[in-house]
Order: sequence, then C-alpha cells, then structure tokens
Amino acid sequence: TDAPYGIKKGVAFNDPNAAQILSRPGSATWSYNWGGVTNTPAFQQIPMCHGPTWDCDADRILRRLAESRDTPYVLGYNEPDFPRKYGGVEASPRQAYDAWGNDMFKFNDRGAKLVCPAISSNNVTTGLMGYESGVQWLKAFASIGNNPDQFRCSAQAIHWYGWEGQSIEDQAKEFIKYVDNAHREINAIFRKEMPLWITEFAPEPRNHSDKANRMAQFLNIVIPWLDRQDYVHRYAPFWAEDMVDLGSGQPNAAGWAFV
Repeated sequence: TDAPYGIKKGVAFNDPNAAQILSRPGSATWSYNWGGVTNTPAFQQIPMCHGPTWDCDADRILRRLAESRDTPYVLGYNEPDFPRKYGGVEASPRQAYDAWGNDMFKFNDRGAKLVCPAISSNNVTTGLMGYESGVQWLKAFASIGNNPDQFRCSAQAIHWYGWEGQSIEDQAKEFIKYVDNAHREINAIFRKEMPLWITEFAPEPRNHSDKANRMAQFLNIVIPWLDRQDYVHRYAPFWAEDMVDLGSGQPNAAGWAFV
C-alpha cells in the first residue's frame, strides 16, 4: 500500500472535530468525508467526487489538486447502486458509465489516481431502481465496452454493514468472508489484481445502546486481519462520530480500539 507511513487506517467523518480527536501518532493517516474538501490537515486528505456530474464538486477538487502536493487519489461515486434516501447516489451502471470519463479523467490528467465507485454490500435487486447492487452493479458497470482498463482505476472501493441479530464475533467473520470473496470477484471483473479500499464498514445495529463497546469488540477482531491482507490498501470504519466523545474531546471505547 502507498498509504502514508504504510498505515492503511483512515477516518471517515462529517464533523472535522470528531476526526481531529482520532489523530493520534501512529494511528490513522488519511481521511475523507464524501466530498471535495475535507478540512482535516492532521491527515492526508482524499477528496471524493460524490456522484455523477451534478453532485461531483469538481471545481473544488481541481483546486485541491492544484494547491496540494499530498492528494494522490480522488475517490469515485458513493454507492451508485443504492437509493439516495439511504446515502447512495442512485445511478444505474449505464448512467455512471456515461458520466465517469467527463467527471473523473480530468483529475487523473492532473496526476491523481482514481478509485472506482464505492459499492454497497447488498447483492440484491433494488426494486426502487431496477438494477442490481453490490458486486453485480460493478460487474455491469465494468462490462460496458468490454474494457475495464478504460476507467483508469488504480483501486476499487467497497462498503460493508452487518446484520442485526448476529453476534459481534459472527459479524466480524461475515465481514472477513465478504471482503475476501469481493476481492476475488473484483479481480475477475477487472481481469487483474485490484487493490481494495474499504471506505465504510460497521456492525449492526448502529443505534445499539452499547454501540461503542460493540464497535470496539468488532474492530479488535477485524483491524489485525485487514492489516495482514496485502490487497487491502486502505480502510475507514463508519465513522469518526461513532468513535469519539465530542464533549470530553476524547475517543470512546471504539475510538481507543481504533487508534
């Protein structure tokens, strides 16, 4: 991995104050917030073109590339395979394909590597949209034109969320199994070894009364495994706000496990 100092761990956040609390020496080294400007100078800041064209914030990303010597990547679309009301950008494989070059190649032309669209872990047909999600969405996207190199992607982003009713240990096992299977499927789609960025992941339910301790237990299992996988180049749990106590300015149990 070419993550700073070889440390793959990143911070996904909306509130930069939450991210700052996690900026401990030897811990996370990069950050992103689903947008063009991250405002977290303690980390290598990775911008995202959140969605096709109208939702890309391209001008600010271009300014960042021009002003910063430490912006090696631009993340692509956030969950185009998922409905907007659940945080996705809701774009069919064809819509994403048609927009990708115009949206993303200008960043690559200015020296940034590209990370292909972050897919959800739901490999089911989403009735609201009429097309499959997860790896099946990616397969349809990359098969258009029968030339997956055309997207100029140096890595693939994936997401994962667990299932309510399962123990933390079982959810951790399911996460590891999913990432391992996704790696093989994504390599087959791109016809080469494709590094993975896991830019959202968490056990469920996220509204559990003891969620900080549950997340700590989960991270203590999966982080050592992620660090051992050569094909996992970067990862960021969902999210900084769930790993800190903003009142005290300190990590909570999950945050201490993370750092």
